[in-house]
Amino acid sequence: MVKLHMTDTVARDTSARQRGRFTGRVENLVIQEGLRFHNKDIVHKADFATERELPPQLIIAIPLESRALMTYGATHRLKGCRFHESDPIVATAILYTEPDIVQGAAKAQVRSRSIVLSLDHTWLAHNLAQAHRKAFAQTFSRHLSRVDWTLPAALGQIAEALNLTSSQNASEMLMRKAFALSVWESLMTHLQQAASPCCQRQNEQPTRLKMLLRDEKVDEMTLTEIAATLGMSVSTLQRAAKKELGMSLQRYLRQRKLQEARARLEARSLSLQGAAAHAGYDHVANFITAFRKQFGFSPTRIARQGKEQEQAPSATP
Repeated sequence: MVKLHMTDTVARDTSARQRGRFTGRVENLVIQEGLRFHNKDIVHKADFATERELPPQLIIAIPLESRALMTYGATHRLKGCRFHESDPIVATAILYTEPDIVQGAAKAQVRSRSIVLSLDHTWLAHNLAQAHRKAFAQTFSRHLSRVDWTLPAALGQIAEALNLTSSQNASEMLMRKAFALSVWESLMTHLQQAASPCCQRQNEQPTRLKMLLRDEKVDEMTLTEIAATLGMSVSTLQRAAKKELGMSLQRYLRQRKLQEARARLEARSLSLQGAAAHAGYDHVANFITAFRKQFGFSPTRIARQGKEQEQAPSATP
């Protein structure tokens, strides 16, 4: 196991919490000694930026809905990548063996929903089973070592439920503790499986596909280009996508573009025509039809609401 060197460094938030910059709910709970549960469901009211220094610890980030950008240290960038509820929830674990920074940034009107677990060195020492130590040490061999894995569907559903509720009583606190420990066990299971040569071969292609899908450049690539990037045939790509996404890759990318277009319409950063072009539609009418089929209402409703808000008289102080 990597030895963590604690210092007297105290985490500092240079944003001074950006008071008044967002609405929603933020929870920061100590659910076990050395184990913290951070839960966030907010909408940024203005452009937002923050920087904090973190002491040595293991961070497990679980993005649920976000267009915010998080940077851990100087190397790891996490951008919320769930465009609709059918997307798998990909958790990320990053090890800090020494104090380093975490930065965040988001645009106005962006909604951010996430759960983050922070596990200090004492907790890791007490809870890392002997059977898991080798796999843990192989994966987290240096400062800012990182691993991504897909949460089991049941854990993903619990994450969604916990994110949308507040901890108001002892039973809800116990649910958060049980969830955190289950995520830890999921990570240990993933590390053990990844250490097996057989499982490494089986997991290589879907893992590479999931990582590629986190990059927005894939929206501009053809199936042939995506397959070539991953070193597989188009038919193998289609089978891998169906298994990982529960739908064809074409449908997934189409729905993702529509979700992105919706977000930009709601943020009023694109016109209806611009949103249609962004989603890959040459004709606005076709875009409206596809949008209504996916979301159950027309994009013109968003555009109309935006105009009504702009035209509404300002409240008198």
